Amino acid sequence: MWRLFLVVGLGILAWAGSARAQELPEWLSKSANSKPPDYGVRDENGFFTRDSGALKRISEQVRQLEAEHGFKIYLLVEPVLIATSAPELAARLQQAWLPMGDGLVVVYESDNRSLGFGRDIGNAAPDEAPASLVPTHETAAILMRAREATEESLAPEAYVEALMGNLVREFDNYFQRRKAPLPAGRSLRLALLTVGGLTLLALAAIGVGALVRLPAMAGNERFRFSRVDRPERLGAPCGGGSVTTRRFRAP
Repeated sequence: MWRLFLVVGLGILAWAGSARAQELPEWLSKSANSKPPDYGVRDENGFFTRDSGALKRISEQVRQLEAEHGFKIYLLVEPVLIATSAPELAARLQQAWLPMGDGLVVVYESDNRSLGFGRDIGNAAPDEAPASLVPTHETAAILMRAREATEESLAPEAYVEALMGNLVREFDNYFQRRKAPLPAGRSLRLALLTVGGLTLLALAAIGVGALVRLPAMAGNERFRFSRVDRPERLGAPCGGGSVTTRRFRAP
């Protein structure tokens, strides 16, 4: 009986190990510290045909973006993923390849045309954040515009190339806008709005302070009659004083 339990246990361990190995592609499961692709694109299974030149064009675009703005984009193409998905793999590679968040990992599963994007989740400390870091809301807007601008009816190879081109263009536009100085008129309006807002806040604080102090300063005045040591006359408790009478004789 104990031999049966031993065989079953070894079988379960072997199955668990094989399932774990299948979570990642073979090249990544063999090396947990695998480096990102030198030219920005990893295509181990020949998704891009050699005659099309798409692989070279994508590589040139992402490398130029990195050279100009320091922002990296890595593309990984796999035919099929087992026990994981393109978004999960992209998030895992984002942590391994871009721990500072200064880039984006794109995973494309060609079998079902599934896409995954690895995004920055704020691991870098504020004082250590790279200059090429893109805010999360800006990244989400860029991904949405790039996907909307890419025609989904294209062939898989053409679709991936168009999507990568749109991503590079959108990120380049973002960095160009961020580097451009504000127009003079806009800077003046912003300064005037700031001064006006501070003035309104100061006036509001003065008004609130005056309203708070007003009841305390006004109060309710009370008047009291002073006590007088005189006898009561004609029903008046304080009706003292001199009283005169006049008499007239009859005619």
